Amino acid sequence: MLQDPQLGAPTLPLPPQDGVRPNERGIAQIVVTSLLVVLAFGAGWFGNAFVNQANYIPANDVNQHIINQAYTEINKNYVFASAVDKQKMAYAAINAMVDTLNDSGHSRFETPEEYKNEAGQLNNDKIIGIGVYLGGGGDKPLTITAIMPDSPAAKAGLKAGDQITAVNGTALKGLTIEQIRPLIKGDGKEGSSVTLTILRPSETPPTPRDVTLVRAQITPPTAVGYTISDLNIAHIQLLDFSANADDELKKAIRDAQQKHVKGIILDLRGNGGGYLDQAVNVTSEFVPAGTGKNVMILKTRATSETLKVKSGGLATTTPLVILVDNNTASAAEITAGAIAIDRPDAQTVGVTTYGTGTVLEPKTLADGSTLILGTGEWRLPNDTSIYHVGYQPQNVVALPKDVVAFTPLSANGDLTTSSDIKAANDTQLLKAIALMQAKTGGAATP
Repeated sequence: MLQDPQLGAPTLPLPPQDGVRPNERGIAQIVVTSLLVVLAFGAGWFGNAFVNQANYIPANDVNQHIINQAYTEINKNYVFASAVDKQKMAYAAINAMVDTLNDSGHSRFETPEEYKNEAGQLNNDKIIGIGVYLGGGGDKPLTITAIMPDSPAAKAGLKAGDQITAVNGTALKGLTIEQIRPLIKGDGKEGSSVTLTILRPSETPPTPRDVTLVRAQITPPTAVGYTISDLNIAHIQLLDFSANADDELKKAIRDAQQKHVKGIILDLRGNGGGYLDQAVNVTSEFVPAGTGKNVMILKTRATSETLKVKSGGLATTTPLVILVDNNTASAAEITAGAIAIDRPDAQTVGVTTYGTGTVLEPKTLADGSTLILGTGEWRLPNDTSIYHVGYQPQNVVALPKDVVAFTPLSANGDLTTSSDIKAANDTQLLKAIALMQAKTGGAATP
């Protein structure tokens, strides 16, 4: 999670991304393929911090000396001089140092281009891509989990649940999302094309077919919602905690309230986090301000600060159920956990979340690359740490194997009914509906 400097918190801080990017080393395996990618997750930023590093090595720090010695010896004396790449050595050394922190998926090192792209996504810049969100990879089929509205993928008729078995003829079996990303991204230029081999498991029999997509400029959605028409319950999905998260969420809440919905299901599954101030703002939409109503506790090596709920929330008394999964990270974990603590009537459903716990601060290095470092720790309002543990929802419900979550991005707008959700077999959403029906006096949906 990244810290927004407007909060004024010391060197602390989302999440994309906060900005947690799923990778083969991390737990999260969801990715937004804009180009390929609109980071499903991110888990940690906060502001643009610059660092002036001392240009000397302390005499008593033998470890810094041996790093410098090794670099110098390789650079001066390795027999094949053409194999010596100074930048590659430096970047590898920094990555190795960050890896020793065991802050998987959060603290990280990024090249200038990687940081620029991630910052752009957190600030809602347009992207060039095909507009799909992906899950799986490795030993699991690469599956489209959602489609961006009006994207090349949507116009080509791709659907959530479709599996991608090859990209431009290259088979994907066994490849991780990190390995697949550059294949789908290609040159990343608008107007360029990519051919995906698609398998639709719902077909009998499933038959692979090639679909060629032309990459285009896309504005990734932040909040998407619809009303389950026969139940009059709003299902709102918040995809990240980027700069406009609270503004977009407010629009979705107001739209739901104009329809006089009985309650809101807030879907944070696959949400990798984002800006810290957005976690405060989003939480405050659902929790009334007052004594003891806090969003989180921020701690550094030397300080501790409590961030309080803001007044003026739009849905502080609206019946609420929150959906989470193991790709819910950082700012999204804070929001789910804080609301559950501050509003005992609100229920959480799903499986244990990612387990981020650090607050990130970007440190810009001499060549424009960035060390995104966990300089603080965040805790839930009751001082509980979920670092490397995750937040466990009150109602633990797993999705059946091979079932893709039914989200607003995969729904058919207000034409969606509870029967559609039952057919999709999204057990987490069905449990949320049952809890909401029990809360609002309606008949529980089985």
